[in-house]
Amino acid sequence: MQVFKVVSRVKVQGERRFPFRVVGLAPGADLYALARAIVAAFDFDFDHAFGFFDGKNPYRAQVAYELFKDMEMAQGPQRAAPPHVPAPPAPPAEAQLALMLLLETVDRHALMRETAAFLARRLEEELLPHAPERLRAALAGQLRTFADGLLLDEEQDEGSSLPPQIRERLAQPGGLDAVLGQLQVVGPVLSGPGLLGPGLPTGREEHGVKGVPATVPFGRQATWTFLFDYGDDWTFDVTYQGLQDAPPRVRLPRVLDALGTAPQQYPDWDA
Repeated sequence: MQVFKVVSRVKVQGERRFPFRVVGLAPGADLYALARAIVAAFDFDFDHAFGFFDGKNPYRAQVAYELFKDMEMAQGPQRAAPPHVPAPPAPPAEAQLALMLLLETVDRHALMRETAAFLARRLEEELLPHAPERLRAALAGQLRTFADGLLLDEEQDEGSSLPPQIRERLAQPGGLDAVLGQLQVVGPVLSGPGLLGPGLPTGREEHGVKGVPATVPFGRQATWTFLFDYGDDWTFDVTYQGLQDAPPRVRLPRVLDALGTAPQQYPDWDA
């Protein structure tokens, strides 16, 4: 069996270590099967899209293996819609690139601090009226800490990777469409010449997950980021630990070792 160690980047309150699971997978299983096994090992529902990425930040990764790619290939060429039919939504990859460009134009740390403060105020409005008077001041402090922990990025600021000319164009009316056109987004791959400056990726190498052997990415590097559920962004560090003999009469995939409590996929905030 193929053995993978999966470490969640979310630590359950009160526990000292980040939870991990060691998963045994049948030889020849693909990345889709690995994703399903990881999600099951952490007691999540397998109900969202996912991907494997070569960087800590999936949205800045240079190599990606994503379910979106399989979905795009399955859809095949798209015919133009009649004039009276609304245009289809932008493909996920183009929307992802647009978000990346727009985020480079704002002070993200300031934005998240303001968002955390707003969230703390709303939580106070909703929850404090139900708390005893003697606990409200302490609860208000706890809610502010909770909001900060949810929203503030503790990683080092990597700085902007946008060349000045792209930043200036984005600030103009219709600038985002102009920049996307210059970058020539073809499906999920950037192939535009000339405009990309130092520090901005020239394109992301993208693959599907179905039919791709689970060990293929790990021939490039030892650990990959697994992202499940774009939006909630559950992230895990996945390391391939090699081949081992499977226990007799054991069905794979199987959790071989586990430490820590898995975070709740859908917390019951009313509990």
